Amino acid sequence: MNKLLTTIYFKGLVIGCCVLLVLACQEDELVPEAPVFSKITSLYALDSVIASGEMGDWIAIQGKNIEKATEISFNDVLVAIEEVYYEEDVLYLQVPIAMPSEITNKVKVTTEGGSFDFDFTVNIPAIKLTGMFNEYTAPGDTMKIYGEFFNLYEVDSSNTVVVFEGKEQPVIQVGSNFLTVAVPADANENIKIELVNKKYNARAVCPGYYRDRQNLVTNFDDVPYKGTSGIAYVGGWEDPEPVDGNYSLLTVGSEGSGWSYLIGAAFPYTADMKDNPDKYEVKFELNMILPIMNTHFYLYNYWNHAPAKITPADLVVQSLGVWQTVRFPLERVIPVDFAGNKDYIGSFNIRIESPAGEPLKMGWDNFRVTLKE
Repeated sequence: MNKLLTTIYFKGLVIGCCVLLVLACQEDELVPEAPVFSKITSLYALDSVIASGEMGDWIAIQGKNIEKATEISFNDVLVAIEEVYYEEDVLYLQVPIAMPSEITNKVKVTTEGGSFDFDFTVNIPAIKLTGMFNEYTAPGDTMKIYGEFFNLYEVDSSNTVVVFEGKEQPVIQVGSNFLTVAVPADANENIKIELVNKKYNARAVCPGYYRDRQNLVTNFDDVPYKGTSGIAYVGGWEDPEPVDGNYSLLTVGSEGSGWSYLIGAAFPYTADMKDNPDKYEVKFELNMILPIMNTHFYLYNYWNHAPAKITPADLVVQSLGVWQTVRFPLERVIPVDFAGNKDYIGSFNIRIESPAGEPLKMGWDNFRVTLKE
C-alpha cells in the first residue's frame, strides 16, 4: 500500500513538474506586441492632428502598445521617460527644450516590442535680444542686455561675443534672460549692437541704438534745453553721478510739488510721427533715488488734447539709485486718433504733481523719440 502511494505521488510530481516546465516555456516564448502609431495631437485638442510644435509644448502621442515606451526622441534629443504620462493608449509629454545635434524632423518611440517614427517638426526659436538696461552706459563700463533663449544656445564667454560696430567683446556673465558685457572704451555713439553665438552660428541684433542721438528732444548738453519750465532742475549734478553730462535732477521736499513742470521744449515731430504715433516711442534715462507712491506725471503736446497720466506703476525700476532706460509709447503724447490741427503739434512737455508728504529725488536725461523695433 505504501509502495503504491509512493508510486502515485512520484508520478504526480513528475507530471506537475512537466506542466510547470511547459507553462514556463510558453511564458518565455511570449513576445511583446509591436507598438502602433495612430497620431500626434496637442494636449488640449486630442482630435486635431499637428505636424509641428514649439519647444516646451505639451503634446499627445496616440497609438497601441505604447504604454511601456522605453525611449522617445525628437530629432536626436531624448525625452526624460520618467516625465511621460500614459492613459488609454495616449502618451502625454513635453517637447524637449534642448538643441538637437542633428535635425531629422522625426519623432521616434521605442518599446520592448519594437519602434516607430513619424514626421514632426520642432520649431527652434531664434536667439533674441530684447533691449539694453541702460542705452547710455558709458564706454568702458559694464552693460546689461536682456534677451531670450540664452540657455538653449548655451551662451557663455567661450562661444559668444557682443559686437559694437565691428568691435567684439566676450560676454562676462549670463543668466536665463540677460547677459553682461564690457562696452569698448572707444565705442562710437548711435550704433547697433549685435550678439554672435559661434557654437550654433546664431546672431541677434539688439533693439535700440547704443547712446542714441536720433531725434533728441534734449540731452541738456550739445542738444541744449531751451525751455524755461523746470530749468532750475538742470545742471552738472554729481549726486547721483551723471549718466551723460548735464541732466535734470527733480528734487521736491516733503511739502510736495503741487502743479509744477519738469520740462517744456519745442520739438520738430516728423509727419510720420504725427500720423503714426503708434510706430514710435519716447525714451529717456531715469535714475530714481527715492521711491514714489502717489506722485503723478503728465505727458502732453500743449493743451490740444488731454494729457496722458504717468503713474508710479509706469515708473517701476529694478534698483533705486541706478540709471536705466525707460520708454513710453509716443501715443501717450500724440493720440492715435488725434483729429485736431497737426500743425500745432510741436512741443514736448512733462508736468508733475506730488502730494505733501512724498519727497522726490530722481534724475532724467536724454529725452528722445525713436521708432519701435
